Amino acid sequence: MNQLKQMIVRKIIVIICLFVCSNALWAQREINSDFSLGMGGTLGGVYNPLWLRANQYGLVPASGSYGFAAISHRVDYRSKKQADWAYGFSSQVNLGENKADVFFPEMYVKGKLGIFELVAGRQKQLFGLVDSTLSSGSYIWSGNALPIPKVELQVKEYWSPGFLKGVLAFKGNYSHGWFENSREDVKDFYLHQKSFYGRFGKPDWRVKFYAGFNHQVQWGGKLKYADPYNVAAKNGVIASDFTTYVSVVTGRSNAVKGDTATYGYNDGFNRSGNHLGTVDIGMEVELNQAKVFFYRQSIYEDGSLYYGNNITDGLHGLSITRKTDQGLIKLVLEYLNTTSQGGNIFNDNSKIRGFDDYLNNGVYQNGWTYFGKGIGSPLLTLDSESDLNPTNRIHYDNNRVEAFYAAGEFAFGDHKIQIRASLSNAIGWFGNEYIPVKKQYSGGILWHKPIHISGFSEALLKANLGIEKGNLTQPTLGGNIAISFPLD
Repeated sequence: MNQLKQMIVRKIIVIICLFVCSNALWAQREINSDFSLGMGGTLGGVYNPLWLRANQYGLVPASGSYGFAAISHRVDYRSKKQADWAYGFSSQVNLGENKADVFFPEMYVKGKLGIFELVAGRQKQLFGLVDSTLSSGSYIWSGNALPIPKVELQVKEYWSPGFLKGVLAFKGNYSHGWFENSREDVKDFYLHQKSFYGRFGKPDWRVKFYAGFNHQVQWGGKLKYADPYNVAAKNGVIASDFTTYVSVVTGRSNAVKGDTATYGYNDGFNRSGNHLGTVDIGMEVELNQAKVFFYRQSIYEDGSLYYGNNITDGLHGLSITRKTDQGLIKLVLEYLNTTSQGGNIFNDNSKIRGFDDYLNNGVYQNGWTYFGKGIGSPLLTLDSESDLNPTNRIHYDNNRVEAFYAAGEFAFGDHKIQIRASLSNAIGWFGNEYIPVKKQYSGGILWHKPIHISGFSEALLKANLGIEKGNLTQPTLGGNIAISFPLD
C-alpha cells in the first residue's frame, strides 16, 4: 500500500510540472488548473448518503471512508477565433482502507469550426432539459457515472440560421462511444447517442419555449454469460456490422423479417440494441427579478410512450433563479415518477407496451450503467446501492420510483451554501415489488468559502454533509471536506 501511495504522489508531481510548462506554452489562452485534497466517510451505516455521492461523475464511493487527491487542467478556446482547438483533463485518486482507485473523469481534445465542435475523449455532460446545477439528475444522463469516452460532433449552443432572425434556434449532437469491458455481462460493445433540441423565441424575448429529444443505444458486443438458445445473441456475438449500425441509428425494427440468421431471437424480432431516452419540453420566463424555467422529460424505452401507455411517467421540474448574488439565489423543485412503465403487460397485437423495466435490459444485463454506477437519475437505484439485496449485483432493483425533491442555493457574503432534500417512495420493479412501499428520506448540504493561504491567489474550502433515513439503507450520517488550490 505504501509503494502504491508513493507512486501516486510521484505521478501527481509529474503532472504538476507538466502544468507549469503548459501554462508557459499556452499563455495566450484561458488556462484553469487546480489541485484538491480531501477526506470523507460515514457514521452508522454502510452506504454513503445519496446526496454526497449522486451526480459526482462516479468519484465518491458508494460506501466506506476514503481520502482523495484530485488535479485538473483545462486550456480553453480563444474566444474570438472561428477555428480553434482546446483540451482538458482531470484525475482523482481515492485511497480506502485496502485499495486505491484512480479515475480520469475528463480527458479530451476538441476543435471548433464555426458552429460545429468535434470532441474526442471523456467530457462531463448532461442531456435533457433540466436545471444544470441543482437538479436531482436528468433521467437519462445525469452526471452520476464516469463520463463515457466518445467521439462527438455537436452544435453546443443554440444556433439560428440568418433567415429565421433568431426566432427559431437549434442545437444537438451525434456521437459514438465505448462501454467498459470489465462488466459482468457483455464486452466490446458501443454507445450510439444523438440529440436534437429547438428553441422558439429570440434570446432577448421574455418568454421562450424549448422542445427536443435524446436517443441512446447500447449495441454490439460479445456475451460473457451462457446463451444456449441464442436468445440474447447469435452464438454469443451481438451483430455490429454497418447494416446493424444503420438499424441502431434509425431505430428500424427487425420484426418484419424476423432475422435470426444474423441476430439472436431478442434483436431478430425487435430492434438492434437497447434503445432509451427522453422527449423533453420546457418554457423559460424572464421576470424583472428572476428567471423561471419549467421542464418535463417524458421517458421512452419499449414503445409505451408512442402508444401513450406510460404518459404519466417522467421528470417534472421548476427552476427559479433570482437576479441577485446574496440570499436565496436559486430554488429547484422536481417530481419524478417512474411507477407506470406502461403497466405489467406487453402485447404487440393490442398495442399495450408495458413492462418497460426502466434502465434494465435482457441482453445488457448490467443495464444502463458504466463502471458500476447508474448513468441516469440517481433516484433509480442498483442492488449494490442499498441493503435490500445481499448479492450486490449490478442491476436496477428499484426502478419504479415516485420522488419529491427540493434544492436551494444561497449566498451570505462569501459563504455559499447548497441544500438538497428528497423523499422517495420505492416500489421496486415489476415482478419484485416492495410491499409496503419503502420510503427513503435523503438530505445534503454543501458549504464552501474562499480562503487566503500564503503563496496562492485564492484557495477554496468545501464541506459536505449528508443524511439518510428510511427503508432502503440503514440510517446514515456522512460527510467530506476538501480544500483546492489554483495552480495558475
